[in-house]
Amino acid sequence: MQGEQPDFIGREAELASLTGAYASKTGQLVLLSGRRRIGKTYLLQRFSQGRRMVFYQATRQAEAEELAGFTTLIGETLGPLPPGYVFPSWEAAFEHLDGKAKDRRLAVVLDEFPYLCESTPGLPSIVQRWWDHRGRTSRVMLILCGSAQTFMSELEASSAPLHQRFTKRIALGPLSYREAGAFVPGLSPADRAIVYGVLGGTPLYLKEWQEKKGLRHNLVRLFGDPASLLVDSARLVLHTDLGDGTASYRALSAIANGATRRNDILQKARITNERVLIRLEELKVVTRKTPITEGSASRRSVFAIADPHFRFWFRFVQPNQGRIDRGFGEQLVDEIILPELDTHMGSVFEDMARTFATELVSRGELRALDVGSWWSTDGNHEIDVVGMGRKAPSFVGTVKWRKGELGRDVYANLAGHAQALGVGDDVPWLMIGRNRTQRAVLERAPHVRSYSVDDMFV
Repeated sequence: MQGEQPDFIGREAELASLTGAYASKTGQLVLLSGRRRIGKTYLLQRFSQGRRMVFYQATRQAEAEELAGFTTLIGETLGPLPPGYVFPSWEAAFEHLDGKAKDRRLAVVLDEFPYLCESTPGLPSIVQRWWDHRGRTSRVMLILCGSAQTFMSELEASSAPLHQRFTKRIALGPLSYREAGAFVPGLSPADRAIVYGVLGGTPLYLKEWQEKKGLRHNLVRLFGDPASLLVDSARLVLHTDLGDGTASYRALSAIANGATRRNDILQKARITNERVLIRLEELKVVTRKTPITEGSASRRSVFAIADPHFRFWFRFVQPNQGRIDRGFGEQLVDEIILPELDTHMGSVFEDMARTFATELVSRGELRALDVGSWWSTDGNHEIDVVGMGRKAPSFVGTVKWRKGELGRDVYANLAGHAQALGVGDDVPWLMIGRNRTQRAVLERAPHVRSYSVDDMFV
């Protein structure tokens, strides 16, 4: 039925990785991380279908209560235990699991693993001893899952007990723009792009969008109501998942308000430790962009917030939370968000276009070794999409989120920037817009390839 969401969207690669690990004949120790609400539990529930699995979600209680809860679950899932019995330790629990997995594979999920480590600080060392002595040769597939990304990444640090023990590491990120669009399949491609630009690739947020309602209705409901979970969404993720939420929050706020260079961000955010910015980049909350003609160490690198929803939240919601709380959310939507939404979509659409160009390369329709963007040292020239070959650009492109067709003015603008980069008409020029390029432009410039948002959702 048109407009109906598929029951499972995206995550094919991650599901295949878990499936391959389950099929292995040896023990498996899997690290699954990703920020809150990104879909980790949903992925594991999908993976569990038809498989022998114990799924325990920590409750942030004392060790005795966690062990009691785990004991009850084991008894319900793998067979009854003696009345009143509770595992006296995690070592005893793992030993019992070893016995239950002698003849066939058993997957065990410890969800919100950081909570378990709060009640049992030495739990990573316990897991390490079990893995080294018995786990690696057992039929147990142990999955450690958690949202506190800083904590989860430190589990495999060089000084950590579990360093080099994990057989699989899965970092679950946001869905792609095309996967996000599958949550609202009844909308036009342009409207699907807007939903992605507002909510990003977080499944829980995307499920909140009411496809049969209009844009304004959804914006008022999701961001104009102080009771909406999305009004405080970004703050919750940063403060609970990153470990240094206050510093990260200030850095992201500085980027959202126009600071893009490293020193400018640190100064505006009042941060002395640049590790905060490095950490945000490692966790893919921010992205560092460099002219594609230069190396990654270029001093001309700039930083941007990676997730469209974070960009939207820091631009529109965070500065206006007081107004939302006082009941002016509807006015915020009408007077600020809707008038400025196309401007916000400009940078989102550029990122989507670079992803789309990368897909065209993978399909053999374009040639490149890398895809990025470029800007001149004097700041007078910028090209949104550049494919880089071995020695020179292999294609260039301009991206415009405008309602009308792209015309001669857009072509002339791209021509001036291409000349500054030293690119001629012997390589493809891409004109990517919300709508297509005017036929007159294409007839006079056979090296131009026209793409619209419709093409991006095919």
